[in-house]
Amino acid sequence: MDDLEFRRKVYADPNCADEEILKALADDPKKREFLRELKLLDKKMHQASQVEVPIDLASKLILRQTMHSHNMSKKRNRIQLALAASIAFVMGVSFMLWQQNNLINISEHAIAHVRAEGSYALDAHENISLQQVNAKLASFGGEISGEIGQIYYANFCDFDNIRSLHLVVQYGDEKLTLFVVPNKLEFDKESESHTKGFHSQTVGYQRANLVVVGEEGADVSQAKRDLSKKFKFST
Repeated sequence: MDDLEFRRKVYADPNCADEEILKALADDPKKREFLRELKLLDKKMHQASQVEVPIDLASKLILRQTMHSHNMSKKRNRIQLALAASIAFVMGVSFMLWQQNNLINISEHAIAHVRAEGSYALDAHENISLQQVNAKLASFGGEISGEIGQIYYANFCDFDNIRSLHLVVQYGDEKLTLFVVPNKLEFDKESESHTKGFHSQTVGYQRANLVVVGEEGADVSQAKRDLSKKFKFST
């Protein structure tokens, strides 16, 4: 038996004991050494494959899979929470922007009120006392502290369907129209308007808004600063 045939057979079965293999081994020491090394290698491979499986391997695998699933669930929940927070933030900002863009400009409404009324209030000359005005302001939780100039007119009016106080006062060389309007969420407390010969500005308090209206050229900004210091409203 030649070497190639011998090796082919013993590779296939190191424990092969047919007559040709036994005769080849008896006749050739090199074949006997080769077979010995081959059997030794085969034994080591067999031993390596006989690894004992731990008794709790199944439990450990299940625990690992459970922990992995739990961690993945926590990660998904964090992502979903962050996404929900982002959506809520965007909706909140959008609502605030929408609300700001849809506030009622009461300075503009005040000019429309003055124009619609004509000269009735502006031409009045009733010389009303500060005490009389404060009596009316009390219903709004407010009062005027200190002199504000001559008061020509002071009556309740319908301001955008809200009972408000309409005043006409002397400020320097100008007559100004003042509106005290109870506060509403949809009102722009810091509004301003220039339209058709009039200029108006609003200052907001916690309970009411003071709207100052003057004819074009009147220093409405300075009047608003001065008069707003005289008006006081309870919280």
